[in-house]
Amino acid sequence: MTTVQRVGTRLLVGGELLSDVGAELDVTNPSTGAVQRSVPLGDTELTSTAIGAARAAFDNGEWSLRPAAERAAILHRLGDLVEQHAEDFTGLVVSEVGTVARVAGPGQVARPMDHYRDMVAKGTSDLNRALPVLPGPPVTRQEVIREPRGVVSAITPWNAPHLLNLWKVAPALATGNTLVLKPAPEAPSCALLLGELAVEAGVPAGVLNVVTGGVEVGERLVSDPRVDMVTFTGSSAVGRSIARSAADTLKHTLLELGGKSALLALDDADIASLTRSVLRFVTLSGQGCGLLTRVLVPDTIHDDVVDALVAAVARVRVGPADDPEALMGPVISESARDRIERTVSDAAAGGAEIACGGGRPDGLPTGGFYLEPTILTGVTNDMPIAREEVFGPVVCVFRYSGDVDEGVRLANDSAYGLVGAVWTQDVERGRKAAQRIRAGQVKVNAVASSNEAPFGGFKQSGVGRECGIEGVQEYTAVKYVAWPDADSAV
Repeated sequence: MTTVQRVGTRLLVGGELLSDVGAELDVTNPSTGAVQRSVPLGDTELTSTAIGAARAAFDNGEWSLRPAAERAAILHRLGDLVEQHAEDFTGLVVSEVGTVARVAGPGQVARPMDHYRDMVAKGTSDLNRALPVLPGPPVTRQEVIREPRGVVSAITPWNAPHLLNLWKVAPALATGNTLVLKPAPEAPSCALLLGELAVEAGVPAGVLNVVTGGVEVGERLVSDPRVDMVTFTGSSAVGRSIARSAADTLKHTLLELGGKSALLALDDADIASLTRSVLRFVTLSGQGCGLLTRVLVPDTIHDDVVDALVAAVARVRVGPADDPEALMGPVISESARDRIERTVSDAAAGGAEIACGGGRPDGLPTGGFYLEPTILTGVTNDMPIAREEVFGPVVCVFRYSGDVDEGVRLANDSAYGLVGAVWTQDVERGRKAAQRIRAGQVKVNAVASSNEAPFGGFKQSGVGRECGIEGVQEYTAVKYVAWPDADSAV
């Protein structure tokens, strides 16, 4: 397996890097099932100290009132250091998440830096807006300004740790906030390494704090009255709990939650490109909220689409994440593997058919948490597997008549609304269908998005947006300021 350097092993609290806090957290390598490394394990007392450090750093104005150009310089210096440690970050994603190396480097380490640089640039630009002068008397000038919200708690998941850490750290710090970051216990080290590099880059004490911990640490970060905003990426169930707790002190929340994203194929869909789009689910072993795991296919092309998907999945090499030939690695844990297996078994018992997969691949390390990529057919919208996020390498194929109205209705018949897609050779027809799909991102015959694209969902997929100018503005509060014109003042 990949040998990871001893980086990313210290917490960051109030500018101090802590390697010994009295308890340790063992981190398992999902490719082997063995403990990969141990890192310091924080608790509520240390979390309270981190919140206090962030509060003091914000209130003293050293960061929030610092000229934007100076904040930008420090954050770009941090970006330079992150890029210099790209190999370390990639090794951590491979060994702690189980993301295959061919995906971890480009998709989870290199690409996020584009987002990081863009959000730093946007967050340190002039976000204020002048309003028309009031004629008076007295003549009055007026402006809408955006200022930092204050102390931000950021809670990130394990499936794309480096990317999502950057998605929260960059806009929060660029706009002048201070932040306490809690990474997922399954994959904490990218956040810890980011904290270590922040000290080296000259981020002032208390501006960025990184604390590990379990549920009790997360609860403290959400409930503490010294915190002004909570940003969370994870399950809808936890997101609802956070929203309830944050409501007690009316904190601003940015919640990027679950998905059950639909690809709506129209009757003229190009099957080859559709198949390539759906097959992206193997790159994260199905552990991504925005993956297209519901495929709605007209009767006329249903069997051809299923045959193409099955043939494509048969060519997928499952293996250890550091295997350069592997297209799909393990899932995150033994409990996740067992849950996904039960979900597939229950679906088959409920009437779905396993077109391929559904088991564990042979010939792989016995301790790893491997599953075969699975295609289910005969799925209907009343089945639990059609309604609930599996978060594993499982795609459901639904048959419908081909009527666009029916297809849109099926796509929208979900508690989630994160991502959607429409596949058709008639782009204008596809755009009209896309406008009717209730999701935060909908693409027609496309999978890519730019730095400008806001990411977030409708319904139980969350509230707020990340990335783009909309994502940066989430971290700012709006204030109206008016003053008499100097030339007309009495």
